[in-house]
Amino acid sequence: MLWAGEQGVRVGEQKLAIDGGKPMLPRPLEIGKGVSLLGDEERKAVLEVLESRSLFRYYGPHLLAKVEAFERASCDLLGSTYAVATSSGTAAIRAGLAALGVGCGDEVVVPAFTFIATVNAVVTMGAVPVFAEIDDSWGMDPGDLDGRITDRTAAVIPVHLENCASDMDPLLEVCRRYGVPVLEDTAQSMGATYRGRSLGTMGDLGAFSLQLEKNVTSGEGGLLVSDDERLYLRAARYQDQGGQFVTSTGSERGTGEIEPFVGENLRMTEIAGAIAGIQLTKLPGLLAAQRANHRRILRAIGEPPGLEFRRRPDAEGDGCSSIGFFLPDADLARRFAKALIAEGLPAGRMYRGQPVYATESILQKRTASGKGGPWNCAEHPTGVDYRMGMCPHTEDLAARSALVMVAASYTASQCDAVAEAILKVCGALLGR
Repeated sequence: MLWAGEQGVRVGEQKLAIDGGKPMLPRPLEIGKGVSLLGDEERKAVLEVLESRSLFRYYGPHLLAKVEAFERASCDLLGSTYAVATSSGTAAIRAGLAALGVGCGDEVVVPAFTFIATVNAVVTMGAVPVFAEIDDSWGMDPGDLDGRITDRTAAVIPVHLENCASDMDPLLEVCRRYGVPVLEDTAQSMGATYRGRSLGTMGDLGAFSLQLEKNVTSGEGGLLVSDDERLYLRAARYQDQGGQFVTSTGSERGTGEIEPFVGENLRMTEIAGAIAGIQLTKLPGLLAAQRANHRRILRAIGEPPGLEFRRRPDAEGDGCSSIGFFLPDADLARRFAKALIAEGLPAGRMYRGQPVYATESILQKRTASGKGGPWNCAEHPTGVDYRMGMCPHTEDLAARSALVMVAASYTASQCDAVAEAILKVCGALLGR
């Protein structure tokens, strides 16, 4: 029997579960994050709203202003001046783009490795997405970004995937040099930090998601933050139909600081706000537990030969909800992920190991209208085209990547079992 890492995890000549061996964990572990912490406090908050009969955020028979309270608490926790809650993380990005005035004829640079919502928000606002390479943090590559900005670039959207920061200082330096605003997609990383600053608060705007798999969840929901009052007021107006009531900020409707424009309904409900407000109070504890479990697992597995870890630009500020790996090749990455799952680990390959532009709707430039959307605008013709192979470094990194989720709820013995399973798979597939 061999031993590895500081925890002294045992590594033996064991048959992999994927090949018919005994799984390291008798029952698959749950992923966790905010949903694992739902309890009596959230139930009580929801019942309070139902009993008030005031489910709409701006008025009702006995309005409790749960959404407004969530916005204020989010500002306090993140260190932001303004916040507007929305119906989803995608809605938050849309409201952010609207605040920046992004629309027809514009280009928005996004990383080639992200969830499709980042790209969908750009397209549905009438702008053309331009894809930049990622680096070994899975975040946008600052060096490649420099060559993607044109005189049509209206915004850059760095994405902080899986509670890990993109390398923001060099990204911000590039954007400031060109005078291009930054909208941070922080959907998956609420509460994580970069060099002491909350993710989502370093750019001009930051968008968060409260979907079921996020650190703070209300099932669906979103949040947009900014220190710029004008951007905040424009976003608040846009998510509340744009101007019938002039604007909507906090609990007030009817002030006239910002001119009216056409918007849409992206508002958060009071029930979602009630759940989100309670969840927010649990975020520091969630992150602390994830970080402790993450450290224990990393100490236990050490540095297995042939396994490269995802780079974390700020390991101390990382939200630690997963451990990312790069394998020597794509076939081995697929086998590695399947083997981990068979051992009972919540594992997989981020976005199936593909760049976001591999999605057929993007490759084919297909919108619901069938008319090509921003790519087929006679007034603003574009030469931007998409094809596999256009971001080769991203495609290579994505294809060779795998990850194991880390939950706050893991016990010490479960953390050790996770480490032992990783080492078991490494031993079988990568050798020792």
